[in-house]
Amino acid sequence: MTDTTDNPTTHEAEPIDAHQLLRKHRMIGAIWCIEDVQEVRLDLTDDQAWEVLQEVERKHDAEFGISWTSLKIFADELFPQTIDE
Repeated sequence: MTDTTDNPTTHEAEPIDAHQLLRKHRMIGAIWCIEDVQEVRLDLTDDQAWEVLQEVERKHDAEFGISWTSLKIFADELFPQTIDE
C-alpha cells in the first residue's frame, strides 16, 4: 500500500478508520477535515482549506484545543477576506 499522507489529494489509498486505530492504542482524537474549514469559509478551495488545517495543527493552543472559532481565525489569517466578501 502506498503512503499518501503527504498528498491528501491522492485518494487511491485504502481508507483508514482513525478512531479504531486510536482506540487500539488507548487514545482519542478530534478529527477535522477540509469540509469543516469550508463551513466557516465558503470561499476557500480544497487546497486552501488543507493549508488552514496544517497551520492549525502546527499552531493551535493545546490548552483550548481546536474549535470552529480557531478554524475561522487561522483561515482569516492565511486568506484575508476582502470587504466585498
